[in-house]
Amino acid sequence: MKTLLINPPMYDQRKYGKPFILPYGPPLGIAYLASTLEKHGFDVKAIDMFDYSWEKVRQTLEKEQPNVVGITCLTEQRASPLEVAKLSKTVNKDCTVIMGGIHPTIMYEQVLEHWPVDIIVLGEGEETIKELMICLEGKRAWEDVHGIAYKHQGKTIKTPPRQLIHNMNDIPFPAYKYFDFNRYTGGYEILKGTWNGKQLENLRFVPIISTRGCVGSCQFCSTPFFWQKWRTRTAKNVVDEMEFLTKDFGCGFFNFADDIFTVNKNRVVDLCKEIIDRKLDIVWDCETRVNFIWEDMLEWMIKSGCYCISFGVESASETVLKAIKKKTTPEQIEHAIKLTKQMGMKTKMLLMVGNPGEDDHTVRDTTRMIETVRPDFVSVSEAMVFPGTELYELAKQKGLVTDDFWLTDRPAPYFTIENNLEKLLEWSNIIMSANAGIIGKTLRRLRNILERSTGLRVTGEGIEYRKNGLVKRLVTWT
Repeated sequence: MKTLLINPPMYDQRKYGKPFILPYGPPLGIAYLASTLEKHGFDVKAIDMFDYSWEKVRQTLEKEQPNVVGITCLTEQRASPLEVAKLSKTVNKDCTVIMGGIHPTIMYEQVLEHWPVDIIVLGEGEETIKELMICLEGKRAWEDVHGIAYKHQGKTIKTPPRQLIHNMNDIPFPAYKYFDFNRYTGGYEILKGTWNGKQLENLRFVPIISTRGCVGSCQFCSTPFFWQKWRTRTAKNVVDEMEFLTKDFGCGFFNFADDIFTVNKNRVVDLCKEIIDRKLDIVWDCETRVNFIWEDMLEWMIKSGCYCISFGVESASETVLKAIKKKTTPEQIEHAIKLTKQMGMKTKMLLMVGNPGEDDHTVRDTTRMIETVRPDFVSVSEAMVFPGTELYELAKQKGLVTDDFWLTDRPAPYFTIENNLEKLLEWSNIIMSANAGIIGKTLRRLRNILERSTGLRVTGEGIEYRKNGLVKRLVTWT
């Protein structure tokens, strides 16, 4: 029995005004499933089809002739997994289509009712997919497998929930061998310039996960629903994988794709010491919350190659932070970013406008914070509603969206109950202008220093020499 695990083509939503964003690295979800099935002796192959045409998808299915097709599905990309499922059944009507990921986990009844999907893996998939393969070989019945949903005689059956994998070290490393790293040219934003003598753009990028879940319960986020309890791998296990990736795949930049990396200070320090002890010549970054930052931890992070920390700030308004249940404060935001910069690392603020309670005054709180802490990078998005979040339930109550919306191919709706989309976009532009203002002020300061020390001044027309009242044009822009 042959199983083909598929990361579907990127669904182009430019017709709805959404940018077309290419992935930065291999899809870890199907990579973990593939390595798990290989470990237990199953015939499996994983393919990242992110840049495939639909004709190439069909040709690949015809060539591989899988008995089982496993498809990962994100809410924003749901139209693409649906098309892969349809093509799978067209090529072989008897194949079993299994779907997993955040969207079918939450909307399993709708997916089973309207899509050509046989089984849905609910939540964490490694143990479930292994047991499903045993069932499909005829050795067990589906109803004995916990953590799945399927249709039987017209009825949707949901089996009891599966226990979480508590020992994360038990999960084998992702099956990276199925992916050509040279295909991933999405252009990770912070990979610019040099760091510790390395040209960042030239480093092979790879995402890696050292934890699952989050300790937060933010109103807009579905992570607590999907991953539930926050769990970790040991430092040794994580760095074993990093060492393997440097030696076998030439990876030099590691992006810790954890939802929240620094919850446990001792764990982070142990991981950093492990990197240093093994003399791994790498660069890495991570994402975390502003209330999990300690100076001694930051010292170890920069020693081990940490280049940048992205902070899930969302807003610098106390009003908005309370409304979205962020459980952080403006004071913590300022402290965390200033301290990280002081220690020598880059900082990135991840912001979101349009959440409940947002208005012109709260946006001004955020721009003031940007001007105060001067992050190296800023990313801002407009609040959107996704299944599995408290914000989605609020949007449904207010009539903004219904579950039937997800039967379309449209992007997730913006949260426009309190403010319209034009206002959200205006706020995004204001925030990005505040960030650009920092860059502008810095350039002006550098220009003034240059002029005072050398007499050279860079203008819109060219380069001038100014000394003792003399102005001479040295270079004219063409």
